[in-house]
Amino acid sequence: MQEYRTKEIYGDFYKNDGKPLVVVLGGSRPGLPASLSENLLNYLKQNYNVLLLAYFGVGELPKTLENIPVEYFVNSIRFIQENHKTCDNQVVIIGQSKGGEAALLLSNYVESSLTIACVPGCYVFQGLPVTPFSIKHPKSSWAFNNKGLPYIKFYYDEDIMRDAENNIYCSCHEKSIEKNFNKEAVINVDNYKGKILLLSSENDKYWPSKNMSNILIENSKNKNNIDHITLDLEGHYFLNYNQSVDEIINFLEENVKFIS
Repeated sequence: MQEYRTKEIYGDFYKNDGKPLVVVLGGSRPGLPASLSENLLNYLKQNYNVLLLAYFGVGELPKTLENIPVEYFVNSIRFIQENHKTCDNQVVIIGQSKGGEAALLLSNYVESSLTIACVPGCYVFQGLPVTPFSIKHPKSSWAFNNKGLPYIKFYYDEDIMRDAENNIYCSCHEKSIEKNFNKEAVINVDNYKGKILLLSSENDKYWPSKNMSNILIENSKNKNNIDHITLDLEGHYFLNYNQSVDEIINFLEENVKFIS
């Protein structure tokens, strides 16, 4: 395993000569993606080059999940491709939670063949500062060309704050969509030529991943390229749970011809 620890690329890379590249993005926890099951990591290492990529909160990366440059992801992936001879049609991007939002967004910037978005959002949401509920100067989660992408601003009321104290954030996102909807914040996957797997949660306490996955499909002109599976699982660690990991591996095996 090779460690990259620069502001241009911060990740753990597992080399597997001649194999396609899988890029794994974690959620709103700072640093490297957490909680990959041993089964999933071993499977990926045996069949792919694997890059576990951090994008904030560690090293020289941005301290908070705000205005993260899309170029960072693009350049990190290109760096691995150039150094390990991986073609565009041999790239898979897997994102979990906030990383699922990023993975779908990257379908507009990276010519990958497969995208797996676990408990994802279909919108660009407001970024996450150090203290989420004392936001005075909201920013987008993501930026391109030094400009924040259009986003949905968080909405707060007493009920939302009460839920947040109990680690329930779904109502915040639901009401934010309702009260502060921004059509320019909708993630568009119409031009993506690859295949997409959406894994959502039946009773998601963090955000409405099932509804947002359905909305993504409803708005897409490429419905035939999108699979959506809803699982009755708690939490957002879909890179760790046996049931969701099985679905990820099944999808990769079923679509191996697109990345060979």
